Amino acid sequence: MLFACSSSKVQTDNSHSNVHAINVADSMYALRVSFFSIGSGIDGKAKQEYEQYINEFQTINNVTIVLNKTSWGKEGEIDYCIKLAGLTKELQQEFIQSTKDKFKDSKRIRLYENTTCTSNK
Repeated sequence: MLFACSSSKVQTDNSHSNVHAINVADSMYALRVSFFSIGSGIDGKAKQEYEQYINEFQTINNVTIVLNKTSWGKEGEIDYCIKLAGLTKELQQEFIQSTKDKFKDSKRIRLYENTTCTSNK
């Protein structure tokens, strides 16, 4: 009896792949504040007060907060996607905690930490 083994190696060339690497850190936000509606519009007063708070925080602490606003609904729904990379850890924590305290009783605002900002909901 005679046995023969044939070994072969298949290589796949992925160098021309159309897959693009996404830098996860660039797509993450420290905080997303979502102003949403349950049929009666968003809490416009809270939104206005929050914008004022952000401006005051920047002025008082001499920092710049990177803010992307993403509208996504028919009743004024909007997400504030916030990067805090230029702030010290202490200022980041202060900003996030103050935001949580402002909206802890709100029924039309949701907060998300360390998340992405989606443009289509």
